[in-house]
Amino acid sequence: MKLGSRLKKIREEKKLSQHEVAHLLEVSQKTLSNIETGKTVPNILQIAKLGAIYEINM
Repeated sequence: MKLGSRLKKIREEKKLSQHEVAHLLEVSQKTLSNIETGKTVPNILQIAKLGAIYEINM
C-alpha cells in the first residue's frame, strides 16, 4: 500500500475529516488531498506531524 493510501485509511479509521487534519497539519485541504492521492509527497516535517496527529510511529 502506498503512503498516501495508508494515510487516508488511518485518517478514516480515526474518524477525522480532511479539513480537520489539514488544519492540524497547517496545510490546505487540497494539499492533504494531494498527499493522500499520491500527487504530492509530504516533507519530513509533515510526516512527523501526521504521526503525531494519527498517534502512530512514522
